[in-house]
Amino acid sequence: MFTGLKGTHVHFNLTPIIIYEPAELTDDLREYRRDTFLRKKADAIRLERLLSPILSMEHRLKIYQKMKAYELIASTT
Repeated sequence: MFTGLKGTHVHFNLTPIIIYEPAELTDDLREYRRDTFLRKKADAIRLERLLSPILSMEHRLKIYQKMKAYELIASTT
């Protein structure tokens, strides 16, 4: 699929640098990560709830029918 393309190679560092958390910040960082995860999960649930009706086939058909009806009305006047 990507044959013949130049510059598409990925190189990983074979000697990674490990950064340890300071012991006094471990609990605070864990709480921050947990809070961030919960916030992102809540955002994803909210987004799904808002967008799922809009992205359904039923909604698309209703909008298409309304647009078609509007086009018919506009073309007759």
